[in-house]
Amino acid sequence: MSKNPIISIVLPVIDDQNNLNRILAELASNPADNSWEVIVVDDGSKTPLQIPENSQESWHLFRNETRQGAAISRNRGAEIAIGEHLVFLSVFLKIPADYIQKMRQFINEHEFDFAQHLIVSEPEINTTHFQQYLTGHKDRLGSSSTSLHIKNCQFAAAVIKKETFSSVQGFDESMQHYGGHELDIVYRLDQAGQSKRILVEGLSLPRVSVENHRAIQSKLREYGKTGLPNLLSKHPELQRTIIVKPILWTIISVLGIPRILEKHYFEQIEADKPLSNYSYRIYLHLIVRNAWDAR
Repeated sequence: MSKNPIISIVLPVIDDQNNLNRILAELASNPADNSWEVIVVDDGSKTPLQIPENSQESWHLFRNETRQGAAISRNRGAEIAIGEHLVFLSVFLKIPADYIQKMRQFINEHEFDFAQHLIVSEPEINTTHFQQYLTGHKDRLGSSSTSLHIKNCQFAAAVIKKETFSSVQGFDESMQHYGGHELDIVYRLDQAGQSKRILVEGLSLPRVSVENHRAIQSKLREYGKTGLPNLLSKHPELQRTIIVKPILWTIISVLGIPRILEKHYFEQIEADKPLSNYSYRIYLHLIVRNAWDAR
């Protein structure tokens, strides 16, 4: 194997051998050569995960004996990687047979500090109206594909040079709660002048499963209660960007309006009633802000 592959795919997984088998089979459909490698990080699965015995020589499995979380698992994969570019993927994604070819082309043709795939819903999966909104990734990223906002950058399907990743010492491993470690590293990159954030155009990745309403609610409450406070404790200057209109919020909070609205939207979504994209955005914001207030 070449000492310098172009792409190192880092794939953290916990307790999901079935989806791991599927995504590895999809990756195996790509031509095997020395331009890419795969690093699976088993984050303390109850039953240790496995990769096929006949896997390519450039495929590796690393195991955390106990669950360490996304930040540590991604860092471990990045440490092992020898590729020029780190491609962080998630096990719920579907990978096309020409993925490596298209990624090499994208890397050769674009200058960027951070790039992410557009994630779309697999047509065959059944989704609620709320899940359809969540998988409408492009609608939530804004109108520009050439300048992604920091708060819209995620590592479920992202590309970054290993040198760039290492220059900021990777993910902050103290920020293990949902959402915090991703915003933190993108912000630190931005502050270091590495601020060109783009979409991987023409190579959207379908997701084969979508979390349900209550699972999303739980994650956002964790973010509002713990992840966001940790992030703003480290970067207090971000509060104006994330905690918007504090005076108005204080006034309506005294009247109990945010919790009433969150409960109203919760009931509508549980009943699978279609809402506008604006209503869904408001609802997600309410979950985080109400959790922030209750911390």
